Formats: sequence, structure tokens, C-alpha cells
Amino acid sequence: MMNKEQDPNDKSIFNKKTLIRLVTVIALIALAVAAFTYAIGKLVTAESGYREVECTANATNCSSEFIFTYNLGVSGMSPTAELKAVTNLYNERAMFYYRVFHPTQEFDGMKNVASLNTRPNETLTVPAELYASLEKAAADGERNIYLAPFFAYYETLFASSYDEDAATWDPARNAELKAEYEKTLSFVSDPSHAELTFGGENKVTLKVSDAYLAYAKEVGITTFIDFFWMKNAFIADLFASDLIAGGYVYGSIASRDGYVRNLDESSAEYAFDFFDLRDNAITHSGKLVYKGKAALCSFHSFILDDVDKLYTYYYSNGDVVTRYVSPENALTDGQGSAMLVYSRDMGCADLLFAGLECYRSGSLTKFEANNAGAVFSSGGKTEKKSFDGFSFTEG
Repeated sequence: MMNKEQDPNDKSIFNKKTLIRLVTVIALIALAVAAFTYAIGKLVTAESGYREVECTANATNCSSEFIFTYNLGVSGMSPTAELKAVTNLYNERAMFYYRVFHPTQEFDGMKNVASLNTRPNETLTVPAELYASLEKAAADGERNIYLAPFFAYYETLFASSYDEDAATWDPARNAELKAEYEKTLSFVSDPSHAELTFGGENKVTLKVSDAYLAYAKEVGITTFIDFFWMKNAFIADLFASDLIAGGYVYGSIASRDGYVRNLDESSAEYAFDFFDLRDNAITHSGKLVYKGKAALCSFHSFILDDVDKLYTYYYSNGDVVTRYVSPENALTDGQGSAMLVYSRDMGCADLLFAGLECYRSGSLTKFEANNAGAVFSSGGKTEKKSFDGFSFTEG
């Protein structure tokens, strides 16, 4: 027989249980609201000083590949208001640059790199930021931006989990693929087959010959241009321009794969740690110290950050495939070496093109940028070209 105190028909017991549950739920809601309010309070209030600015945009963006640090309150603006302003700017531009540099996906309301790839021989009006970046990339005498068909293969190689899979996409290990690379290179390296032309007012045409189009259809090529591993150099420069235009010059924007734009013209001292590969181990081999604004560009064939995993593959025997595809043979260069290029006046993209040929050649002999310095290290040997206002110390 059921105890009367547990009789389900007893409404007083039901009401007591309901009241207890209701009070518990209300307490939990109150606790959640308090926690949420505290978290939001931390986000919208800020103290003076250096702080990493985090992107809070919900849409896919490129901020995961960058570190944005800002010295709040130095401008005289309220730190809280300044944090909100730079965060909003960072959110908007991080989404925009992710989309505008995308080589294969188009987005509503804009023409991007993918638009040019899918509409060869059609004149398109692109965003001013992309127009300027394409102009700079097209001026590179080595035609790196036209290496897109090879970038697509290497991207698959870098994503491989096993050596057998990687070798399928590696022309150094797949003779059939290497033969295809050589034929593709005859189109890629020839301006009569692929060339960007600029008509002013942000109008761009990607001219592709009928022969190249036919060949591309035959072998499955869908991208004719791509910034690929170079894109963060251009995006770092664009972020810097956005911040300067907004009057936010007390910080720095750095990509995780080695491009830095420091906008701070104060007397604060900054340092960049330089690593190379010695005896198959990543070694801290020096430090670049400087004051004031600067741009830095790092080349390295090993993984320093997770972003580097997108552009590097290690075979089990120790061989490395890097991001630095040679325009001469579409194979990769720079194994085991590192280089740092820096300047007061040049941007990251300019430094990239100024240093890339030297990095591939394995020497600073061909480094011709007069308003920049450089450090090159390979096999434990270091070459330096000094530049006023920067001090590099080995060790």
C-alpha cells in the first residue's frame, strides 16, 4: 500500500515539489545571467596598456592566422571605447579579407580572386584592396601568383596524413605528375598564356589563352591565380593601412606564419625572435631588436606555428616539402634554412618579393633592397645585411 505522504493525488505535495523545482530553475537562470553579465563586462570594459584584440565576428574570417596587439589609452581615447572601435574594425576587415582573397569560393556582393578564376578573359571590377594587391603581385618578375595550379596540388600534399598519400601529389616522387608539371609550367611561365591586365578604376582582366583553357579543362585545373602562402603578407599590409587610416597607430598586426607590421612610432623597444634548423632541431639563433614602426617578413621551411602546417609536409625519412614553389621547375626550395627581411618603409609584400629569390638561392648575394636589412641562416651559418635602427644579435 502506498504511503499517504507519497499519494500522487495529494495536491499539496505536488505544489511543494513544483515550487522547489521552480526556485531551483530560477536560481540557475540567475547564476547564468550573472556569469554572462560578468563575461560581457570583461569584454566591454578595458584598462590602459597592451592587449591582444580578439576578433568577435561570427562569420568565417582570417583572424585565426593573425595576432593583433594594441596599446589602449595611449591616444587619449577611453580604453573601453578604443577597444570597441578597433575590435569592430578588426571584425569587419578580417571577414572582408578572408572573402576577397579566396581563390575558389565566390561571395555575394563582391568580386574576388575566385571570380577572376571562374571568369577568365572577362573584365571585372574588384575591391580597391584586391586591385592594389593584384597589381603588386603581377609586377613580380617571377610570376609567383600564376603558380596557382601547382599550389592546388601542394595544398593537397600538405594535408596528407601518410607518406604514400603525400608522394602521390609530390612531383619529386611521382614521375607522371612531374611530367604534367613540366607541361603546365609551359603555360604558367608564359605571359601570352596567362596575364593579369589592369584598366584603372579597379577593373581587372585575367587573360588566359584558348590553348591554356583547353589544357586546363583536360587536366582539371580550376585556378589560374592564387596568393596561397603569400596572402598573409598582403593582408598584414592591408590591416596596417586600415588601422592607420582610422588613426589607430599604437599597435601591431602579425601573422602567425611570420609577417609583421608594427605601427608604433614611440620609443618602445620591440624584439623578433629568429629561429633556424640546426642538426634537425629548431634552434633559437638570434633576436632582432628595434624601436618605432617596422615591417618584417620571415621565411622558414619548418613548423613554428600551427599555420605553418598548412604549408609544410615532413616525410618519415626527414625530407621536407615547403611552401616555396620555384617558378623555374615547380619544385619546392628552402629546405632547412631561414631568412628574415625587415624595413622601416617597405611593407610585408614588398619585403616578400625582395627576399624570396635570395631565400630560394640560399644566399644574400642577390639581395638588392637598399632600404631594408636581412638575415639568412642555413646549416648553422648566418649571413647578415644590417640596416640602421635595427640590431640583430646571434644566439
